[in-house]
Amino acid sequence: MTPQPMTLRIGIPAAAFALFAGMVGCGEPGGQFSRRDNALEKSIAELRISLGEQWGEPIPGLSAAVLTNGDARVAASGSANPPGSIKLRSNDRFHIGSITKTFTAALIMQLDQERLLSLEQPISRWFDYPNGDLITVAMLLGHTSGVADFSESSSYTPTDSPERSVQIAATLDPVFDPGADWSYSNTNYILLGLITEQVTGASWASEVASRFLKPLGLMDTYVWTGQPHGSTVQGSRLSCSGPEEPACNPPQFDLDVLPIADGHDWTVAWAAGAMVSTPHDVARWLRALVRGDVLDEEHRLLMTTATPQSVKARALAPPFGTLRWTGNGLGLFRYEVESEGIGWGHEGLINGFAANAIQMSERDLTVSILSNFQMTDSFTALGEIVAITQ
Repeated sequence: MTPQPMTLRIGIPAAAFALFAGMVGCGEPGGQFSRRDNALEKSIAELRISLGEQWGEPIPGLSAAVLTNGDARVAASGSANPPGSIKLRSNDRFHIGSITKTFTAALIMQLDQERLLSLEQPISRWFDYPNGDLITVAMLLGHTSGVADFSESSSYTPTDSPERSVQIAATLDPVFDPGADWSYSNTNYILLGLITEQVTGASWASEVASRFLKPLGLMDTYVWTGQPHGSTVQGSRLSCSGPEEPACNPPQFDLDVLPIADGHDWTVAWAAGAMVSTPHDVARWLRALVRGDVLDEEHRLLMTTATPQSVKARALAPPFGTLRWTGNGLGLFRYEVESEGIGWGHEGLINGFAANAIQMSERDLTVSILSNFQMTDSFTALGEIVAITQ
């Protein structure tokens, strides 16, 4: 089976295909009501156009949620089945890619709180892995392990098991010595998922559901296990972005969107990127996590304190519009939004989908943005929504 692109380190500038501009508000099945907001709807529709300007077409679909001062607002624009005519709704489900990692990190933190493991334990306690005596749980959480990313290999397939992904990564050269630097790796979170299963004796997916999804009422969020638990929108990407295809070099490339239907498999992403959710559920989850409803203060701070290695690695990275990604805690990204302040969140990029979210505690503002188009620049979109939110 041809390997498919999965969770990546950074967003890719958006390219797009002309579609439809319907916008709908909704009530939230999880017991939290969200209201349609005309101003947010207008902004989302305009963002679809501006994010696709370099290609001359709006991006296929965009959906967002904004939580502030106890108020929840949602909006959506575009197509749920690109390039078809089904209008995207604000309670439609998307694959959220690496935002999954925030759930895995929170699970590890709870296990540390419960003294079922220690963040300073070497992973050799659970695995025979190169440099395993030197790589700690904390290094996996913060991407300072030096473990290579299995998704950079041509050997993986979309249905590989977590164990197979780890085997592939173990054949690749380490990126650096453990703890010496920072480099984003999906393998880190596959290893963390496997650790949770060994420690708890339960599946990673069941632990996420029992500890987070059910208690918080995140009824539209689930782990993809090869079959959808509920319908999701159809993902899409440019034909030039596929495996063994030429690079997307605007404007000299084919603008055809390659639809990715529910039948596609995202199983390989697992604890690093296989969850499905809505904008409202993502925003509610991130707010609960960053504001301390999920973890004690010690562990909340570990997730929201950037490591020196990540700050150094991100120091010269260019901004995405008004947003800069300036560091990485043990499970969350530090974002700085021009004239708005600092927040914590995570990006997600997986075959056919793009996602991003931020929680800014000083403003009690949480924003999530999901797209069913892989090339959507979710960083720029996130910064734009933060900037216009009062």
